[in-house]
Amino acid sequence: MEPQLDTFWRFSKRFALALAIVAGLPTLIGFLLNGGHYLGIQYNFDDHMVYAAWMRQAAEGRVLFDNRFAVDTQPGLTFHAYFLILGWIAKLTGIPLAMWLARVVLTYVLVRLLAKFIAGITQSDYAAKLALSIACFGGGIGFLVWHNFGIVMTRPTAQPIAELMRSRLPVDVWQPEIFVFPSVLTNSLFVVSLCLMLVFLSALLQSQHSWKPVIPGALAMLALMNIHSYDVLLLTLAAVAFVGTAIASRTFTWAWTGRAAIMGAGAIPSALWFLHVLANDTVFQARAATPTYAPDFRALFAGVLPVWICAVIGMGRGQAMSLARWIGLGIVTLGPLLLFGLSTPTGGDQGYWMGMVAWVTVFGCSVVAATLLATDRLGWNLVVSWALVGMVAPYFPALFQRKLAMGWMIPLGILAALGIEAMVQHRDQLKRNMATLVLILLMGGSSVRWLAREQLLFRTNVSNTTVHPVRYNDDVVRIVRALKGRHERLVVLAPPGIPAAIEGEVDSFGQPAMPDLNPLLSGLTGAYTYAGHWSETPDYGRRRNLITQVFLGPASLDERRALIEEAGADYLVAPTPEAYPGVADLRSLGEIEVSGPTFELIRLRRP
Repeated sequence: MEPQLDTFWRFSKRFALALAIVAGLPTLIGFLLNGGHYLGIQYNFDDHMVYAAWMRQAAEGRVLFDNRFAVDTQPGLTFHAYFLILGWIAKLTGIPLAMWLARVVLTYVLVRLLAKFIAGITQSDYAAKLALSIACFGGGIGFLVWHNFGIVMTRPTAQPIAELMRSRLPVDVWQPEIFVFPSVLTNSLFVVSLCLMLVFLSALLQSQHSWKPVIPGALAMLALMNIHSYDVLLLTLAAVAFVGTAIASRTFTWAWTGRAAIMGAGAIPSALWFLHVLANDTVFQARAATPTYAPDFRALFAGVLPVWICAVIGMGRGQAMSLARWIGLGIVTLGPLLLFGLSTPTGGDQGYWMGMVAWVTVFGCSVVAATLLATDRLGWNLVVSWALVGMVAPYFPALFQRKLAMGWMIPLGILAALGIEAMVQHRDQLKRNMATLVLILLMGGSSVRWLAREQLLFRTNVSNTTVHPVRYNDDVVRIVRALKGRHERLVVLAPPGIPAAIEGEVDSFGQPAMPDLNPLLSGLTGAYTYAGHWSETPDYGRRRNLITQVFLGPASLDERRALIEEAGADYLVAPTPEAYPGVADLRSLGEIEVSGPTFELIRLRRP
């Protein structure tokens, strides 16, 4: 490490340790207070149960996984290296603890990798420390209109902004993968993916004059394509802009390009296996066809707004402003405002904002802007390329487009730090420190609210999904234990869950009126559920309606029996009529293997 960054390097070690503690301590306290009744997951509980199902299969000795959220015939071809390794760890620690350990350890690794990346971009201790802080904690204006549930503004206090935002919440409220702190707080898959992205990008810079980083870079792409393939496309798009900056700055060489191409080719084996699975697994085909549309551009832009403003200043700092640079700066200043004005409501299930021709045009503008802003500093060029491409990549017209915003706060945070340094460098130290503190608080407001929401969800015992509790009662724990030891293929039905909105309060939910246990059963027991996950289960809507009729509908007992037979169920996890008035009494359909005051495990009789 360069001598002038010695202070930063020591700071980054302490920062990494502190962030790992902040990310992991609340969950650890939950484990200590609640034991096996708490799984350590408040955000996107159902997604984590998909991971848990893979981990359980790995712990059982499988290398290729099938989808436990679908009862359809499937070849079981899914290979996921990250959850394979976590599954081996979980064999010793259990799934919840393995997930927590991975998140804490990888948080520390991520910060160290990010610090190393930043050290290749600036030699200023002040800017480097600030870049690390903003990249990790930065966000947008979501804290001003914060909601704990959903993606739509419903609070009356948010109405002055709701019309401008088309009632859509900024992404820093609800889309963790764009931001570092929400990612380390909620999902280790996002954290390990960010680590691999930084390994590749660092290798890309170092490979200009050396073959040494080629193998690490290629291995990072191999793993990234396997565990979070969308990020490979994002890096490829950023690399296109980076090539433009290399040509403009006369740093481009064919030898460097060849080394970079070899690193990129590391993704090919994983891509070929992905295509093989896609061609042969109809359940995987249905899963891959699930749309995850990008949000309205206004929600995206508002989710990074204060950081973006400082980043634009950073893009114009410390350079002789030629005509080309003025044009480039004009594009990055006016372009987002134009997109903001031209945006149409998108997100959720509303479709693509741009077709391919429109998207290529906007992407081309981002590449041109990066090229016009190019300097002879490779790291700076790469960060600018990633920041500009990151704004348009999420609108690439493909079903997975929302996922292409991964880690966007990292390049924005670095550039914002450079912009802030330019604004305060001539002020005395006291004023500089006060201005820095105010800006960090402004940019980090949403990170503080993410942490507060995690604690709120824990206290009220409800995931952000509104139908999954975060702590389970004795009945559910005993049912999970009873099903864990079965080695035969079992299909289990449980009711789909009913949220509990708090009367008289907006955007407030308590412990579910009836929990959706389906994801939990697939994730922790190895059983197959008929309607377990909105994305993993083919034809989820129809299947969810079917199991609703089994437990809650007006059907006769014979009609319920026919529905159960259609689902191919072996077991019911049935709520008791005593605890949940209005549910069907299904005890006569089989033998009760686990009995409790709230839920019972019923082994169904075969006709």
